[in-house]
Amino acid sequence: MSKRFTLAALAALPIAFASVGAQAQMARYCDGRIVANSFYSNVQSNGSRSSVPYFVQLQNQSGESIRYTVRFTAPHIIGAQNGSVVAHLASYQQVTVQLGQQNFNNPSGTGQLSQADMIRYTQVTCPR
Repeated sequence: MSKRFTLAALAALPIAFASVGAQAQMARYCDGRIVANSFYSNVQSNGSRSSVPYFVQLQNQSGESIRYTVRFTAPHIIGAQNGSVVAHLASYQQVTVQLGQQNFNNPSGTGQLSQADMIRYTQVTCPR
């Protein structure tokens, strides 16, 4: 094996591991027809209080429109999606859904939810 080949293979390893990690964070719903491309939050603070809205970006992976509902079951969330609203997502389109918001005093000893928690507390269903 040449030095050049070995160096190229070693250089590609971090990229391979990064893509595996990214795939592990992707959530699939409704038999894989809807994929959560990203979960994110935006911390807004005035020094004494913080507000953290949580979002998910959903993408329709199928060639047909899909009816879906979103439910966010994390504790202490204001205005959480409760699964009562049926929405439509056109084929191959994406939408950003606000999951809910968390407010707390600084420092409160609690922080914003992790991405893993957002994934765990998010449920997407597709009624027929």
